[in-house]
Amino acid sequence: MGLDIVRDKVAFDQEHRGYRFVATYLSQPKGDALVEIFKDGTCIKDTLWPAYKIWNIAAHADDIVNDLEAGLQEAGATGFGGNVYVPPSGQGEG
Repeated sequence: MGLDIVRDKVAFDQEHRGYRFVATYLSQPKGDALVEIFKDGTCIKDTLWPAYKIWNIAAHADDIVNDLEAGLQEAGATGFGGNVYVPPSGQGEG
């Protein structure tokens, strides 16, 4: 990721339909959490996520398994037309 990340404590570590979702609160950068998504023991996605929104990852695990990027967009929706998830270049709107 290229940032100085200091892990604090794991918020959740759950399996869902063959995927493993891990969200870890961070001491640095403050206010963020690290979300890691694994398939067959390999990390297929890691992203910084606002700590207050990590439970949307757990709530939208089904959506994320069905379509990784679309599911993360759904989990990142603010409800006010914005989104906390910025997809990789060329994939959706951010």
